[in-house]
Amino acid sequence: MGEEMIYRGPTKSDLDGYLSFINELAGENTYIKAEKQTRKKERKWLDGQLKAIRKRDTVMVLAEAGGKLVGNCGIARRAAYRRVRHSAVFGISVLKKWRGRGIGETLARKAIARAKKRMKIGLLTLSVMANNPVAQKLYRKLGFREFGRCPKAFWFKGKYVDEIYMYKSL
Repeated sequence: MGEEMIYRGPTKSDLDGYLSFINELAGENTYIKAEKQTRKKERKWLDGQLKAIRKRDTVMVLAEAGGKLVGNCGIARRAAYRRVRHSAVFGISVLKKWRGRGIGETLARKAIARAKKRMKIGLLTLSVMANNPVAQKLYRKLGFREFGRCPKAFWFKGKYVDEIYMYKSL
């Protein structure tokens, strides 16, 4: 697994890579809040993301190794309403085989830098399952702070799990 890691923005030609990526993540039954997708649904999603990127309402950075999409980080403006245009939602995923190598941190730092520059935002928010200490540790390392919880927000592997809300001022 000594492949060179390439970090870049997405293109229309990444459709099959994203489809494989999301379906592999969904198949892990891990902490992501997504399910397996069809090619048609994934095309619609990717087209929407690329449009939002052009409008400067989203930034995305993907990690690619050996031509395979292995990680993705996105930051999406909360809404077009003027009172919240300064804030955005942060999301990140890395395939299981590639976790623990700093890919997530690199993706996050690149996406945050790009969002500051392109989107002119001042606040990031995210949510994470309370039973995901690895992600929480990364988010704290990136400067995110907890601001609340929703008890029993998720049903995960046979039990309820709290949802933790975090923010980062830019």
